[in-house]
Amino acid sequence: MSDGVYYIVRGAKMKCTKGTHKRKINLPLGHGAYVNGYPMMNKKDNEAEKNIKYFGICNGGCEEGEDIYLIGEDGIQLPPGKKCKVTILDDWINAKEDTLVEGEGALTLDSKLICQYGGIISFVTDGQNDGIEKKEGEIPQERVNI
Repeated sequence: MSDGVYYIVRGAKMKCTKGTHKRKINLPLGHGAYVNGYPMMNKKDNEAEKNIKYFGICNGGCEEGEDIYLIGEDGIQLPPGKKCKVTILDDWINAKEDTLVEGEGALTLDSKLICQYGGIISFVTDGQNDGIEKKEGEIPQERVNI
């Protein structure tokens, strides 16, 4: 793990390398472990719809489903494409296995998830500070790191 790695909590923002939009990770029922009052996530929190919503239009191999029309995050109309269908292959990788959250490794900013359609899902924020995106070399002091 690199220096300045932070625990992931409910509401952390994610991106997919094949999707057009970022999304927040959800945790309908907490595991009983908290950072600054926010519920921590573990490597099993990888279910489509329950934990992870679609990432806009899929630019990977997703050919199923409906065509959708979206405005990009920059405000510009995107060409139509297939709605992302998050299909997870396994648990989150790079979880912190020596920090257990309900018996499973805790998620960190280094954690990644692989989609069947070629996307790599990673975290843009840790969720601890209401959407502050990680920037190279920046470490806000009020967040809890490992």
